[in-house]
Amino acid sequence: MDICNIKVFSRSQAFMRQRKRRRSCKLKCFFEKAEVLFRSTSCTSCSSSRRVSRILLALTIASLGPSAFMLKPLHSLTTSLNLRPVTWPALVYGNTTVFHYASSPTAQGHVALTIDDGLCRSGAGRSMVTEVRELLKEHGAQATFFLCSDYVEDLEAEAKQLLEDGHEFANHCPKDGVDYYNMPPVEFETELLKTSSKIQELTGANPYWFRAPQGKYSGQMHGYVSKHGMQHALGDCYCDDWAIEDSQWVAGTMLQQARGGSVMIVHMPEKGFREHIFKALELLLIGLKERGLTVVTLSRLASLAARPAASAMQEEQHRGYSVITHHAFGHVDGIVFGTKEEALAHWRGLPLFSAHMLLGPDGKELRYYGRRDGRDVEMRDWAGQRNGPTQ
Repeated sequence: MDICNIKVFSRSQAFMRQRKRRRSCKLKCFFEKAEVLFRSTSCTSCSSSRRVSRILLALTIASLGPSAFMLKPLHSLTTSLNLRPVTWPALVYGNTTVFHYASSPTAQGHVALTIDDGLCRSGAGRSMVTEVRELLKEHGAQATFFLCSDYVEDLEAEAKQLLEDGHEFANHCPKDGVDYYNMPPVEFETELLKTSSKIQELTGANPYWFRAPQGKYSGQMHGYVSKHGMQHALGDCYCDDWAIEDSQWVAGTMLQQARGGSVMIVHMPEKGFREHIFKALELLLIGLKERGLTVVTLSRLASLAARPAASAMQEEQHRGYSVITHHAFGHVDGIVFGTKEEALAHWRGLPLFSAHMLLGPDGKELRYYGRRDGRDVEMRDWAGQRNGPTQ
């Protein structure tokens, strides 16, 4: 490359850096102005067409893939619009995932607090388990700790103290920062069971709840989670507390999002790492108490909601309407309902990433979703084992 080309190349690189800085500044200003604009007009006073425009604009903003500096105005904007982006995966995940119990009258007055990445990735020396435990005890709150098994080493005694206080443990895979979503299925099952084994060692029972790291959940993952008797759960209150080091804003945003039946997601604070979350958690608990919301574990909230579990809905003693799922790696399971209405209600919430079949009491296929390629034969075999031969 000659001297002239080097100069041209250097100038073009400098121009690209300058344009990138300008674009970032413009986006940041846009988010701030958009937040002011949307906060200035309440949703109840605007026309339906304007509401649609607001929602479309918010969706467009969310699709930009915000970097860390954009997260704060973005969450402020979506919270003011009550959009709850953390619940959007429900469009794909369907009823494989619990997001909240807000629609249950019996869950009102309660919220579930869930804490990810427990107990301490930085080692026992930087653990804040004792501080968090005392804080929860002070406010009469109970929580579901989504444990990473690699982060529990040398903290077994503290973990058992949490259990003694009425908290519960759930599966969050061995460690953060791993791409479990694209992991080969058998390897994912091995990793999943590592954490379940650690929890079983601490509690004497296998965990019921599972949360996919980064909320990225596939059909193959769901198959193994379901196979081992677990339920995937995300939430409806979340604001990237791990990235935004403003305790007061984090607590205030989550309090805006909170409602009876909510499932709140925060991350475990550690000394020198995400330590600001401890203060945010304190402010959050104070705010929830002022609003008269009782903080409970996820299992307790589910129990209050009286939402029927799959095992409770199964009617294996007689023929019924079978909703059967064939997971991506070959595992087949399903639920048998007593009425067609119940089966159709469940069908409408099925995930998009698996194949599904709805059979009537006589074995006749009523609905089918997904590729066949022999899957339908295996699903009929599943139904035949429970209801007798199918047509």
